[in-house]
Amino acid sequence: MAMAAKRRDAEAELNLPPGFRFHPTDEELVAHYLCARAAGRAAPVPIIAEVDLYRFNPWELPERALFGTREWYFLTPRDRKYPNGSRPNRAAGAGYWKATGADKPVVHAGRTAGIKKALVFYHGKPPRGVKTDWIMHEYRLADTSAKKHNKDGTLRLDDWVLCRLYSKKNEWEKMQQDKAAAQSVSWGETRTPESEIDNDPFPELEESMPELQGIMGTADAIFPKEEVQELDNDWLMGINLEDLQLPWDDSYASSFLSPVAAMKMEQDLRPFF
Repeated sequence: MAMAAKRRDAEAELNLPPGFRFHPTDEELVAHYLCARAAGRAAPVPIIAEVDLYRFNPWELPERALFGTREWYFLTPRDRKYPNGSRPNRAAGAGYWKATGADKPVVHAGRTAGIKKALVFYHGKPPRGVKTDWIMHEYRLADTSAKKHNKDGTLRLDDWVLCRLYSKKNEWEKMQQDKAAAQSVSWGETRTPESEIDNDPFPELEESMPELQGIMGTADAIFPKEEVQELDNDWLMGINLEDLQLPWDDSYASSFLSPVAAMKMEQDLRPFF
């Protein structure tokens, strides 16, 4: 919460008219922000955060910026990779930054004031890191005479460099949008209350039952197949092998047939008499 409030205050301090944005050129970044910080002077506007950038993954940095939605600016120190060397340590978070392309001079007042370097973030350890869409433009001072000799034996290579960070596919902005959408939709809003669930699996069939009964005559016409089969075989109940071997006689037929079976047999035999 404190971080969000700090970002709002930094944007308010710009006091720009509607439609204007903080979008400095390379020369303005080096001459008015990086040089000022290296010399201990105050920047024109306190809009660039001071962060040890190489301690974080790039997608963790936007929340630490003072402003920005698609690109973010930071002032950060830079360390050596080896105590007696001049190569910078590019390890950061769970990966590393790898330089790409040639360095470009940044000219101010007719002289080279700074050097611009482009870097790409790789997730993992070199040389098997996976390339990401996070890009960083690093601006360092051109005067490197003080860096040639490491008299104090520390790993500090630069007290301050200025970095502009962005994602080619705006992944951080998409992540924020997805997070906001997920928070706005809760389980209680999407779940159907049990009281609204109809327990009758076939309500349409029940509503149409009277019409079907009127067409078929009786509800017996739409009995399930299993019930009809049981009714047709009912007249065989109680018959054993000896009864089947006796000559047929109507006089003793009713002695072993059930009432329902006897009635059905009588209806089946009536057309023959």
